[in-house]
Amino acid sequence: MKKTIIFFSGVLFLAASCTTGPRYAVTSASWERIPVIAASHPDSSLSAYVDRHKRVMEAEMDKVIGYSAQEMMYERPESLLTNFTSDAMMQVYRDSAKAEKPDLAVMNVHGHRAPLAKGDITVGAIYNIYPFDNSLVIVNLKGNDLLDIFRAYAQIGGAGISGNVRLIIKDKQLSDAKVNGQAVDPDRIYRVVTLDYLSEGNDHMDAFKRAVSINATGLTLRDYILEYITNLTGEGKQITSRLDGRIIVE
Repeated sequence: MKKTIIFFSGVLFLAASCTTGPRYAVTSASWERIPVIAASHPDSSLSAYVDRHKRVMEAEMDKVIGYSAQEMMYERPESLLTNFTSDAMMQVYRDSAKAEKPDLAVMNVHGHRAPLAKGDITVGAIYNIYPFDNSLVIVNLKGNDLLDIFRAYAQIGGAGISGNVRLIIKDKQLSDAKVNGQAVDPDRIYRVVTLDYLSEGNDHMDAFKRAVSINATGLTLRDYILEYITNLTGEGKQITSRLDGRIIVE
């Protein structure tokens, strides 16, 4: 077995090639640090290949897909950006007449990694905001477990939730919770659109692990948001959001 160990900016890479035949053992080893700079190993063909693909990628990332009428930040208990994302998630089945619509959407605050600036929205901006490959799922959850999700919201001070939900939090305790203006029925099954990351119980969402069932949509959040914004733009609409008191901390 031949092995080559290379350091790049403190990151270790190990390359190995195996062949059939006698087995070998390492009897000695040495290393040399080779700084990787522009003049280290010039290769004009490789540079041209990288530059060509870089230009293609930059052109795609700079593509404008919409316009935001306002700057949107992400924060607790609610924010323009978390409200926008959660409300968009509620429309995941809007073009499917046969699909059963979600009852509510749940999104974590730090599933966002950058604010949305006012003005033109580029593909690259959406990649910056939603850098993770999280998938959208539909979680069928009993009402008493949904209340535990809301109690977790109370403990962490709020997070993303769709506009048809109203939560009142007092002293980090859930004081009141309503979905579509109705108190949560502990025995009813609610359809919650959320991220696969949250459905696994991460970010204090342990109650999702008691789900009756979890169904994949086949969509990543980022790709869905790209499509959602593109569709709104095609309808002649700007991207907007609002603070509407969906989560109140007293």
